[in-house]
Amino acid sequence: MLRFRTFAASVAAVGFSGALVASTLSPSGAAGAASDPAIGTQVLNILCASRAGSPVFTPFTISRCQDARPRDGFVIEELICEGLLEGAFESVTSASRPNRMNWFCFHGPLTP
Repeated sequence: MLRFRTFAASVAAVGFSGALVASTLSPSGAAGAASDPAIGTQVLNILCASRAGSPVFTPFTISRCQDARPRDGFVIEELICEGLLEGAFESVTSASRPNRMNWFCFHGPLTP
């Protein structure tokens, strides 16, 4: 039953993020609302939880996910972060759980 709930949450999150992308492409002016960091943060937190990760609030990031399963990578999360929220996406292996990843969506581009 837990697998079904996780799968259902993943499908809902992907569907919601797809709707978010579609609304950005519409000429009706919804792009400004779709790129709102509060909405983007909610979507990224949902995607984080759907991969058994823990969303973490920090003032330095738009969104942060701790110990998520990297099964298929984080393509959707990266597209939302960089494409819709104009942030910079980074991921690293978790120090406490080697088979998990931590990812970050930072405000604006990263400078070296």
